[in-house]
Amino acid sequence: MEEEKEGLPPFVRSWRQLYGLVIANLILMIILFWWFTEAFS
Repeated sequence: MEEEKEGLPPFVRSWRQLYGLVIANLILMIILFWWFTEAFS
């Protein structure tokens, strides 16, 4: 079990949680950039 956690940052417990955070961050950035484009064009 300890080998699976090797290389993870201290704020996540599993690789699945890390991937979820990365995907959520990408979705948030896409929505934010789309909103900026609509608001300032």
